[in-house]
Amino acid sequence: MTRLTLPQQRAQETRQRLIDAASQVFGRRGYGQATVEEIAAEAGVSNGALYHHFASKEELFRAILEGHMHEHRIELEALLPASSFREAVEHFAAYWLHHLETDHEFGSLIMELWTQATRDPWAREAVGALFRQGPDLIADILRIGQDAGAVRSDLDVEAAAFLLFAAGEGIALMKAVDPESIDFRRLNKPWAELIDRFVTAEGEADMGKLLEGMSALLERQGNHQATTGQ
Repeated sequence: MTRLTLPQQRAQETRQRLIDAASQVFGRRGYGQATVEEIAAEAGVSNGALYHHFASKEELFRAILEGHMHEHRIELEALLPASSFREAVEHFAAYWLHHLETDHEFGSLIMELWTQATRDPWAREAVGALFRQGPDLIADILRIGQDAGAVRSDLDVEAAAFLLFAAGEGIALMKAVDPESIDFRRLNKPWAELIDRFVTAEGEADMGKLLEGMSALLERQGNHQATTGQ
């Protein structure tokens, strides 16, 4: 891994501060009402520093989406160790719900992203790309599970991935609109059982093959993001 110079490290830190600040301002004020001046002030940098890293609010919007998928990939890597497929499903379900419960800023932000996507073609394309990446990643995981004998061979993985992703997004929407209506402690076990009964094959899975395939998939995802910036 190439070590960053001190100026490169500081530039990277400033860029991330701007992305974090944009997330907060977009969620609080809405994309249309937010200004680059507000975002720069939130990040504690000058307007010139903001424009050095991002040419527009649109670029910041896209960077937020890309960063969200990158964070998911990193966090999924930490879930890999598991002694059984059911345990892997429980890890995944708990992670998903914990993310929805504790990421308070993302609830209002995702509402703003969805709203903006209904108004502007460029936002629709950007959010649509995110919505494709999520199910695509889940579908790839399910295919690896089929190859390892963990996932039902008759499962339509594309349809299943779409439904699982949509269920998670639905929980995110309900939490953003009415957070008091959701008791996340009661959801963990039913959510894991729903996924398990939906996708799991009968018989013993080859966990070594499953974890090896998952690790290779996430590594490819990371290499792709590093190469393309997405």
